[in-house]
Amino acid sequence: MKDWIIALAVSLALLPGSLHAEEEKGGTGNSLGDLFNKVKDIKVPDSVSSLPTQLTELKESYLETAKTVDELRTEVEALKNAVYDLRKENEELRAAVGVKVKENEITGLLKAEEITATNLAGAYKIDRIAADEEYKNRYLKVVGTIAGFESGSQAIVLNLKSESNDSLIRCEIQTGNDFYVDVLPTQGRLISRNDRRTLLTVGQPVAVLGTCTGATLNVNLVNAKIDGLTEMKAPEAPAKK
Repeated sequence: MKDWIIALAVSLALLPGSLHAEEEKGGTGNSLGDLFNKVKDIKVPDSVSSLPTQLTELKESYLETAKTVDELRTEVEALKNAVYDLRKENEELRAAVGVKVKENEITGLLKAEEITATNLAGAYKIDRIAADEEYKNRYLKVVGTIAGFESGSQAIVLNLKSESNDSLIRCEIQTGNDFYVDVLPTQGRLISRNDRRTLLTVGQPVAVLGTCTGATLNVNLVNAKIDGLTEMKAPEAPAKK
């Protein structure tokens, strides 16, 4: 297009000389017609004639680029959604793992560590501080032989003997409707309050579950229960009419 403009400018620059020559000849009537003919006869450069084709190609290129940009935007949006879904899934997994860890901790606390009465009493005899670090406030299952019973108003005490020393494992067990028992200390028996039958006797092996609170004269278990033994209060018989 620039070449065509230059050619047109050069042609127009030559016109004044031609007009001046016509005036010298005294012919002015045809000067405007001659100018028109000269302009008409100017050849349009190839660069200008191909301009529509170039514009069409440019338009097609623009449309193709716009299409590509739209496709890229769609892909970016899909990637954003995928990242969001992954983050959400990651958060859910973290939350699930956290719950699982918490459940495992609770399960670990509720799972009793099994030990014999002799070993527990022996650990406290050897080193009370070390034994506290190992067993105090831990939920234990202590296996031993019944040395005797003590009675109380809201609880009974079952003592387990140690084979290695004179210390006892003193197990405090709450009584009530869900453990409806009495003790006969002089007879060395644990009996049902429902029908007075014997449930346990001195010298019988037993396992007791409870929380160790350390040792004074004896090693103490609180909130204890006898493993495998249940004795619920029997429902009262309806009154006769």
